[in-house]
Amino acid sequence: MKIFINARTEEICGSVAAALDELGAECVLCADENAVLPDCDAVIVSTPLRSEFGLNFVAETSKKTSAPIIVLARADIAEDVQSRIKFTGAFVLAKPFPKSLLAQTIKMALVAKENINRLEQEKTELLGQLDDVKTIDRAKCCLIEYLNLTESQAHRHIQKLAMDTRRTQREIAEDILRTYSGMTTL
Repeated sequence: MKIFINARTEEICGSVAAALDELGAECVLCADENAVLPDCDAVIVSTPLRSEFGLNFVAETSKKTSAPIIVLARADIAEDVQSRIKFTGAFVLAKPFPKSLLAQTIKMALVAKENINRLEQEKTELLGQLDDVKTIDRAKCCLIEYLNLTESQAHRHIQKLAMDTRRTQREIAEDILRTYSGMTTL
C-alpha cells in the first residue's frame, strides 16, 4: 500500500509515517502543497500546511485522485474542517490521536472507497441495462407502428431474432431502429 503524506514540515510527515508502521505501507513524504500527487492508495494531509491551511489542497486532491483522503486537524477545529470539506469525501481525524486510530481510519477509508467503487460499477452496469431497455422499447414501438404488431408480438420478434442470429436484443433493436429511421406514417 502506498500512502502520500503532506504536512508543513518533513518532521511532521515522518511522525505521521511512523504512526503507520503497523500497516507496512510505503509512505511518500511531502512538505509542499504544490507537489505532484503520485499514484497512491491513500492521502494524508496534516493541517496546517506551509502556505495555506490545507483545505484547498484537499479540494484539489479530491479532484485528481480517487484515493481516500484523511485530514489531520486540531481537535478544537476538526468538526469545522469536516463541514468545510465534506464535499470532498475526506475523513477528518482530530489531533492528537493514538497511533492505532490513524491506521484504523486508513483501513476504514479504504473499505469505504472499495464500497463506493463497487457501487459506481453497479450503477454503470444498471445505466447500461436501462439504456438497453430504452432502445429495445423504441424498436418495439417501431414494430408496433410499421408492422402492426402487438407489444408482446414485437417483444417476441426481437427475442427470436436475437436467439436465431446469436446477437443481443439491443443489437437487433438497433438494426430495427436503423431500418425504420426516417420513415413517417401516412
